[in-house]
Amino acid sequence: MKVSVFNIEPELVEQFKSGNEMAFELIFHRTKGKLKGFLKKVLPYGEDEENVLQEIYLKLWSNRKIIKTDKNLETYLFAIARNMVVDIMRKKLQKQKYLEALVSQLKEEHKNNLDTLAKVEYSELEKNIFELIEKLPEKRQIIFKLSRIDGKTYKEIAQKLNISENTVDSQIRKALAFLRTETKHYLSLMLLIYFNS
Repeated sequence: MKVSVFNIEPELVEQFKSGNEMAFELIFHRTKGKLKGFLKKVLPYGEDEENVLQEIYLKLWSNRKIIKTDKNLETYLFAIARNMVVDIMRKKLQKQKYLEALVSQLKEEHKNNLDTLAKVEYSELEKNIFELIEKLPEKRQIIFKLSRIDGKTYKEIAQKLNISENTVDSQIRKALAFLRTETKHYLSLMLLIYFNS
């Protein structure tokens, strides 16, 4: 996508690189409009461009020392934005794949009630699953999200959190057991409501 030139002077970039907050404010006000317009066009439905915009500028600030003055700051900003959009889409896809796999697994476990999940709105089931994930113990929740939503391998998670792969495996198993049990309770309740309504 072609974007318009923001006209950020090299002197302003130098001041920004040195940690000048006023320079950062100027860059922010000159670029936020075009960047927000870009995000509105490319972000998946339901994503808040304001939150993503904030993340982009936080990253710009944290990476300011490695920015090259002779390079176009516009190009760098949009590279950050595009990478974030790709990451958001990847996580959304991982989440969708996980939900589809879990729903498929639940159908298999409820062979005697094959119509059960048909009675439950998919959005409600999705909401219920992620509410349950938030109830996991903090460490288990972090490990589970890294695995099932971010798509990281057990080895990557172990290295990131400085724990063993066996610990990762154990925590994932416990999280899945909890989700299976609680989701069964949820489906049983939905059946009860359905047949008594």
